[in-house]
Amino acid sequence: MTTVYQLINQHKYSTPDKTAIYYQGQAVTYQALLDDVDAFANGLAAIGVERGSKIALFCGNNIEFATALLAAAKLGAALAPLPLTLKGQALATALSQIDCQFVIAWQHISQILLSRQLISPNNLVTIGVKTATEYGFNELLAVPEQSLFDYQAVTANDDFIYTLTSGSTGQPKPIVFSQQTKINRAFKATIEHYQLTPKDVVLVATPMYHSLAQRSILMPLMLGATAVVLPKFSVAAWLAAVEQQKITFLFAVSSQLTALLPELDKVKLNTLRVLVSSSATLPAEDKGQLLSKLDCQFHECYGASELGVVTDFDITQPNQVVTSVGKPLPFVDIKIVNNNRQALPYGQVGEIACRSATLFKGYYKLPEKTQASMDTQGYFYTGDLGFIDAQGFLHFVGRSNEVIKSGGINVYPRDIELVMSQCQGIEECAALGMPDRQFGEVIYLIYTTASGQPIAEMSLIKHAISELTDYQLPRKYVYLAQLPKSSLGKILKPEIKKQLQAM
Repeated sequence: MTTVYQLINQHKYSTPDKTAIYYQGQAVTYQALLDDVDAFANGLAAIGVERGSKIALFCGNNIEFATALLAAAKLGAALAPLPLTLKGQALATALSQIDCQFVIAWQHISQILLSRQLISPNNLVTIGVKTATEYGFNELLAVPEQSLFDYQAVTANDDFIYTLTSGSTGQPKPIVFSQQTKINRAFKATIEHYQLTPKDVVLVATPMYHSLAQRSILMPLMLGATAVVLPKFSVAAWLAAVEQQKITFLFAVSSQLTALLPELDKVKLNTLRVLVSSSATLPAEDKGQLLSKLDCQFHECYGASELGVVTDFDITQPNQVVTSVGKPLPFVDIKIVNNNRQALPYGQVGEIACRSATLFKGYYKLPEKTQASMDTQGYFYTGDLGFIDAQGFLHFVGRSNEVIKSGGINVYPRDIELVMSQCQGIEECAALGMPDRQFGEVIYLIYTTASGQPIAEMSLIKHAISELTDYQLPRKYVYLAQLPKSSLGKILKPEIKKQLQAM
């Protein structure tokens, strides 16, 4: 069975001088990249990393991240990419939750790990200036070549990536991906679906510790195409990269696209062939503006970390239901179920369950949670609510744990947010339920404005009354300067609730 490393390594021989990764003015060829991957894998083996080892990676978007990722694939080790901003107890919890025996870290993280004795210097590799007696990244690249490891024993079924996900409790729930999962997501869900070729140039503009960016870097390398990596997203850097590096394909999170809107008229993005909006549904107004400004295929998709992308559609094509999140990909089956996991008919809201070739392996050391998330037919229960219309389009309503239960009625926050986002002056908004003795929960609408000033409450009330039914009407409107978000631009409602409770 072909592994991630084998798929990428073949291009070292077929197209050695082709640019594999472009990063901050540096074009790294397939020959140079794979030479470093081989050297780093050799260095890791020399310090004890072997097939099945677990390595935490604290690294920004750069060449070192890609090198470590591919070296782990070659060794059959499992990598847990973690954010550089992880602090305090969360940092220690992440390492222990995944049983990481080794760490590759940016220098300031190495200092923290050593000062708190969270890792032995013998098991730590520092990117940048070394802190103490640990190993240096460049030091491992220079280890004399030795036959310490049977690379042929590695299979595509080996654990490859551990991604931490957590709910409102903040308790990490490590998702396990095999190499085969990542291969399927690259080919079935991306290369084949969007008809990519080795001539494509793919932009990586989201944090590489997230699955979306990992696919954005692994997919072009497995295909033999070129990846352009941004250290971090900014409007200017994104536009310059697309225009100057002739980007043809990219995944973008919706918040990035919203930020780009004011600048799109000032540049020519003639090479861009396919743009895919991910992570959150775009507001209707932003979607309309993007359609008028972009001259390329413009897709929206829906998925989950455990599943990858499950629905997608090109909203530039005719007869698309643009309020939906598209139709299932060819290898995906979807059903909508009630609380007893019984299938519901078209048009009825229930939990979204999916069966896919890109499914994760399970939650690490949590067999009960893994089993509870699945049924005997192989469907994964997402915790998301939605319905399928008569045309087969999936409509996303919201998270099941975000449903507001007010006066015995289930109220879906997404319905309120779509209406209130159209109110003049509102930039972003989030509807959520707050505890109430009489009704169980009452609806709060939290919003931001482009002006940086709150809106007269009567204006908000009038807009709500004109568009919403009585049980959907917010009880209270709260202005915040900004909404707390994840690094992929998702609004963090548990964090908003904490802020409200502290007010």
